[in-house]
Amino acid sequence: MPIRPLCLALLFAAWPAAAELQPLLEEELQQVSGQAGLSVSAELNFAANPALTRCPGGCGARLAIRPGNSEGFVVLDNIRGMFSFEGLTLDMVRLDSGFDGDGAAFNSGAMRIGLSDVRFDDFQFTLGGSNSATSDAAGFRQTDLLTYRSHGQTRLQGNLYLIGLP
Repeated sequence: MPIRPLCLALLFAAWPAAAELQPLLEEELQQVSGQAGLSVSAELNFAANPALTRCPGGCGARLAIRPGNSEGFVVLDNIRGMFSFEGLTLDMVRLDSGFDGDGAAFNSGAMRIGLSDVRFDDFQFTLGGSNSATSDAAGFRQTDLLTYRSHGQTRLQGNLYLIGLP
């Protein structure tokens, strides 16, 4: 590469590094518009692990949650299939109206999870209660409450509100 184009390339590469952040005046800031929140997209494939033999054909993923100070766990077990979402949004909102009058009675903060295009393909999971977070612990016991299976594609959209947040 000749010297002159190389110098120009280095000059343009270094130019953004010389930029400096400047505070906006209140009048300038009032002209800026945007949207608060966070938008996320992902595609997750939960496959069975044949080494985990307590499930026919191997077990899928496991999520164990210990509510409060309880001794047991609520588990989503044997999670299998494809889960994907496009443009999932997270927002903090105040519920003080709507919901057939229940919003006014609630009058508190909530996290709103916007589900614009959520898909489950050939998805399954088992909801249960267990004495252990992992299935390989000594004395492991689990009571399965229900198993959900969908063959094909399931789509969701709408808003999910997590309440009880400050």
